[in-house]
Amino acid sequence: MGSTSFCSGIKSGMNPEQTDSLYAQQVKKRLATILELMDEMQRRVLQMRLGLIDGFEMTVEEVAVALGKSPQQVRLWEEQAMQIMHHPELARHKIDR
Repeated sequence: MGSTSFCSGIKSGMNPEQTDSLYAQQVKKRLATILELMDEMQRRVLQMRLGLIDGFEMTVEEVAVALGKSPQQVRLWEEQAMQIMHHPELARHKIDR
């Protein structure tokens, strides 16, 4: 089922659990692709803030302490990461490297 698209899965009569699983796989794949477009610190900040690594979301202050950086720097990296998430085409130049 690996390469089945979400729409074709629905059309083929997949049950809701299979459809949910396929959708989740596609979201994870898309998120992984977008995370690869980010610089290391942008990626780390976003992962820590959203709990993408261990399931526990962290505040800006907690991330700052964990990274040994200022909350202002963490906010800047988070803002940059969110811009890439909303407009990944703006970071496409990193793919060509």
